[in-house]
Amino acid sequence: MKKLFIALLSLPLLCYSAMAQTTPTADEILDKYIAAIGGKDALTKVTDVTTSMSSEGQMGTIMITRKQKLPNKFSMVINANGMEVMKQTGDGSKIVMGGMQGNSNTLEGSAAQQMTAMNVIFPELHYAENGIKSTVVGPEKIDGKDTYKLSHTTADGSATWTDNFDATTGLKVQSVVTSNNARGQMTMTSGYSDYKEVNGVKFPMTITQQSPRGPMTMSVDNVKVNKGLKDSDFTIK
Repeated sequence: MKKLFIALLSLPLLCYSAMAQTTPTADEILDKYIAAIGGKDALTKVTDVTTSMSSEGQMGTIMITRKQKLPNKFSMVINANGMEVMKQTGDGSKIVMGGMQGNSNTLEGSAAQQMTAMNVIFPELHYAENGIKSTVVGPEKIDGKDTYKLSHTTADGSATWTDNFDATTGLKVQSVVTSNNARGQMTMTSGYSDYKEVNGVKFPMTITQQSPRGPMTMSVDNVKVNKGLKDSDFTIK
């Protein structure tokens, strides 16, 4: 009886040990993702990316152009029916966001840190140098698929977000980001699928987003790599 009691007590410990052995570390999950989309050598050759996307919504046809340039510059312009409705520009230290009414909002310091870190080209490749800390939350089912969920925290601890990576392919399938703005907190859930190779690197060609504004599905129409974007393309006035 005593031996049976000891065996029963040790069972949870054995189960925990087995789980710990089968669940990879955060670094292993990120390394698998980097390998899945092309490998570190291919990714480090990319110095700028221009992505053109489109979607159909209540405002008609929406066109989105996103530009990224190493080490940490980015911009995004959203046009609806040929009219610019939103623009974001990050010069590496601050971010300016403007709307169709002409008003703009500038983010600096810790408020800009999260958005800048997430808009670096292949941000997972640069988490360590940018002080981003990643931890494993655990396994999680996403649309019936087994994934590993990671939580990321900025260097100053002011912001966190999560990513889910397919346990089999290593590809990123979902991100959940909570940001603060003038209206309070807003959570955005983005899904990534239909990966295709461009210049030796895989990019998701379908991106779905769910936010308080409603759902949106974006089709990636074109990805241009290393087209010589200039720093002046990201100047904030």
